[in-house]
Amino acid sequence: FPAFRKIVSPHEFDALGEDFEKKEDELFGEDGFEKVVGQVAGIEQQLGIYDLAQFTPKM
Repeated sequence: FPAFRKIVSPHEFDALGEDFEKKEDELFGEDGFEKVVGQVAGIEQQLGIYDLAQFTPKM
Protein backbone atom coordinates (compact mmCIF):
# COMPACT_ATOMS: atom_id res chain seq x y z
CA PHE A 1 0.00 0.00 0.00
CA PRO A 2 2.50 2.63 -1.13
CA ALA A 3 -0.05 5.46 -1.29
CA PHE A 4 -1.25 4.72 2.25
CA ARG A 5 2.31 4.77 3.56
CA LYS A 6 2.73 8.23 2.07
CA ILE A 7 -0.14 9.70 4.08
CA VAL A 8 0.70 8.22 7.50
CA SER A 9 3.86 8.50 9.54
CA PRO A 10 5.95 5.41 10.26
CA HIS A 11 4.75 5.59 13.87
CA GLU A 12 1.09 5.70 12.81
CA PHE A 13 1.65 2.81 10.42
CA ASP A 14 3.22 0.70 13.19
CA ALA A 15 0.41 1.63 15.59
CA LEU A 16 -2.19 0.53 13.04
CA GLY A 17 -0.35 -2.76 12.66
CA GLU A 18 -0.56 -3.31 16.41
CA ASP A 19 -4.27 -2.43 16.38
CA PHE A 20 -4.93 -4.92 13.58
CA GLU A 21 -2.97 -7.59 15.43
CA LYS A 22 -5.07 -7.06 18.56
CA LYS A 23 -8.29 -7.23 16.53
CA GLU A 24 -7.08 -10.43 14.86
CA ASP A 25 -6.46 -12.00 18.26
CA GLU A 26 -9.93 -10.92 19.45
CA LEU A 27 -11.64 -12.39 16.40
CA PHE A 28 -9.62 -15.55 15.82
CA GLY A 29 -7.72 -16.17 19.06
CA GLU A 30 -4.01 -16.56 19.54
CA ASP A 31 -2.28 -17.79 16.37
CA GLY A 32 -5.61 -17.17 14.64
CA PHE A 33 -4.09 -16.14 11.34
CA GLU A 34 -2.06 -19.33 11.13
CA LYS A 35 -5.12 -21.41 11.99
CA VAL A 36 -7.22 -19.75 9.30
CA VAL A 37 -4.45 -20.19 6.73
CA GLY A 38 -4.38 -23.89 7.61
CA GLN A 39 -8.14 -24.14 7.19
CA VAL A 40 -8.00 -22.42 3.81
CA ALA A 41 -5.19 -24.75 2.70
CA GLY A 42 -7.34 -27.74 3.64
CA ILE A 43 -10.30 -26.39 1.69
CA GLU A 44 -8.07 -25.72 -1.33
CA GLN A 45 -6.84 -29.30 -1.22
CA GLN A 46 -10.39 -30.66 -1.00
CA LEU A 47 -11.37 -28.57 -4.02
CA GLY A 48 -8.23 -29.51 -5.94
CA ILE A 49 -7.08 -25.92 -6.34
CA TYR A 50 -4.05 -25.97 -4.04
CA ASP A 51 -1.40 -26.39 -6.75
CA LEU A 52 -1.06 -23.04 -8.50
CA ALA A 53 1.28 -24.54 -11.08
CA GLN A 54 -1.68 -26.32 -12.66
CA PHE A 55 -3.28 -22.93 -13.40
CA THR A 56 -0.10 -21.17 -14.53
CA PRO A 57 0.30 -21.00 -18.31
CA LYS A 58 3.37 -22.78 -19.65
CA MET A 59 5.71 -20.67 -21.74
